[in-house]
Amino acid sequence: MQAILTYAFSVFLAPKGIIEEIHTKMSRMWWNNNDKARGWAMMAWEKMCYPKGMGGMGFRDLQLFNLALLGRQVWRLMTHTDTLCFKVLSAKYFPNGDVFSYKQGDKPSFTWTSIAKAVAALKDGFLWQVGDGNTIDISKDHWGVDGIQGESVCRSSFNHDERVVKD
Repeated sequence: MQAILTYAFSVFLAPKGIIEEIHTKMSRMWWNNNDKARGWAMMAWEKMCYPKGMGGMGFRDLQLFNLALLGRQVWRLMTHTDTLCFKVLSAKYFPNGDVFSYKQGDKPSFTWTSIAKAVAALKDGFLWQVGDGNTIDISKDHWGVDGIQGESVCRSSFNHDERVVKD
């Protein structure tokens, strides 16, 4: 059941309600007896999503799986700039070629909306190389630096006088 979702999850961000419904159907299929009566749940569904090495059953958390597959699309847009997909999406949504500094269009496609949500969710986890420094924008780029007392400083602190602290 999880393999069927792979293509759709690599292109579209599934709504939380759909993911919860799929999780419900998977857990019912796993815990029901043959005569359709409710079976005995020996393990919580969240624990079943743990890897086998951590005591779980190795089921995927579909929301994280969906985000990971969309993150792969973000990576492909960053590294494969000669593809038709990059050329079409960059012409409309990020004309400067940087997927992290995209613009919101009037009516973006559902595919782009999904990829943009993955960009926003994964932005802090992506790293970049400085190189010669020509592409660095000190006021917009997220530096991930720690403040004097160890608090993490958000990017908005570079644009304003007051410091914003992440929890």
